[in-house]
Amino acid sequence: MMQVLTWFDGVLAAVGEVWAFRVPAALTGPPSRALPVAAGVALLAGLAVMVGHAVVFAINRVTGLRMVVGMAIGAVYMALLRVLTAATIAGLAWLVTRGRVDVAAVGVTYLFALAPLLLSFLVFVPHFGLLVGRVLEGWTVLCLVVLLSPVLGIGWWQALALGGGTWLLSQVLSRALVRPLAAVGSRVWTFATGREVFLTAQDVLTGAPFVPLGRSEAPA
Repeated sequence: MMQVLTWFDGVLAAVGEVWAFRVPAALTGPPSRALPVAAGVALLAGLAVMVGHAVVFAINRVTGLRMVVGMAIGAVYMALLRVLTAATIAGLAWLVTRGRVDVAAVGVTYLFALAPLLLSFLVFVPHFGLLVGRVLEGWTVLCLVVLLSPVLGIGWWQALALGGGTWLLSQVLSRALVRPLAAVGSRVWTFATGREVFLTAQDVLTGAPFVPLGRSEAPA
């Protein structure tokens, strides 16, 4: 029990340090030692996202099986986008450092940079949810820049270029994949619930809660 509490305390401490644009103490050691804390940060961020999505579903009166399937599809979308972003970071870091990059260290750093997403439950705030999501994404990119500089041993401007390039390239790749993702999501929803669904590319790209609309409810 004490080990769990110590781990949780370390996770919260790391979150606070990242929020303040400081390198977490756990990140100064080997990636293998920092991984449990980094995974904890990512886990809490994921839970916060799901809580926010669950509230949005409740507000839109999407419950039961529809809610479960919708959240599952949304989680898959978010996971794919995060993996895509992580792969982009690793690729660009390899170019910037000319191959002298520790992929494990980059992956752990990215997990720590997700700390701002612990506030993702705020996406349920009416009229401001999408804005909150955008602010948190921007905050996450800035945290990534701050953390990458010492981890990769590069200058701040190089880290900024790396963070900006990562965001830009991940956006381009996401838009390239969005139509097939939307089509697959619609088919999965129809198969699981027996109801047709209208899922737009924008639903996938924003990373916002996936609230399925029946085709009769779809906007013109």
